[in-house]
Amino acid sequence: MLPRPLSIRTRSVGARAQRGLSILELAIGLAIVGVLAAMALKSQELVENYRQAQFVTKVQTLVSQLGSYRRTWGRWPGDCNRDGLIDPSFNTVALLEPLEYAVPTSLTPAASSSATYALGNTCPSSTLTPFANGNVPYNELRLAGLLPMGETNRKSADHGLGGEMHLGTLDVNSGTSYLEDKFNALVLTDVPIVAARRLAVAINGQDGSAGDTGRVRRSTTLGTFDALWTASGETELKRITVVVLFDRVPP
Repeated sequence: MLPRPLSIRTRSVGARAQRGLSILELAIGLAIVGVLAAMALKSQELVENYRQAQFVTKVQTLVSQLGSYRRTWGRWPGDCNRDGLIDPSFNTVALLEPLEYAVPTSLTPAASSSATYALGNTCPSSTLTPFANGNVPYNELRLAGLLPMGETNRKSADHGLGGEMHLGTLDVNSGTSYLEDKFNALVLTDVPIVAARRLAVAINGQDGSAGDTGRVRRSTTLGTFDALWTASGETELKRITVVVLFDRVPP
């Protein structure tokens, strides 16, 4: 028995399939792809805005906790010799004190200011000399109930954008011993410029091209401040070191 010939309708559908998509169908497909791409980009933008907002909030919260500690205890956390300055001293970004990954079983005063720092140490009970370790300020904030007890210092110092927050003293005139040249500071590492400027708006109340004014500043050396937030050839996504001066402000 001979095979039944294809109907005209079947032949037309097969021919259409061989021709491929029509111009209208292709246009609709491209439009859908464009809408999906725009939605993805918008979603990424919203996520990044949220991350930056959380970053600003976390920095402001830590600054507020520092003020609360000082009002309660009469000194800054980590100011073991009570001279008005947090004991760890910033030299360069590369030498920032490593913060602890471990959770201490207890928070206890160091035996003396000359003792080697151990996990969970706070300021010695009685001392007239510094006990300089970058973990001490966080331990004391935790002892005061201002940070969660079961959280590591590394976690507490994580600002949410890939870097850390370090507490200590910034010397703007290296080589001198004058207290007037030393300033309590919060050093933030690996901050995108766009987020740094957002923090500057939140704390300084304004933003501009200058990165060396107000309480939020850009610093490469941790001894001087950079004149511009965004230098020539940089984009707003470049990661920089930011200094937050939560106490006195240098000229």
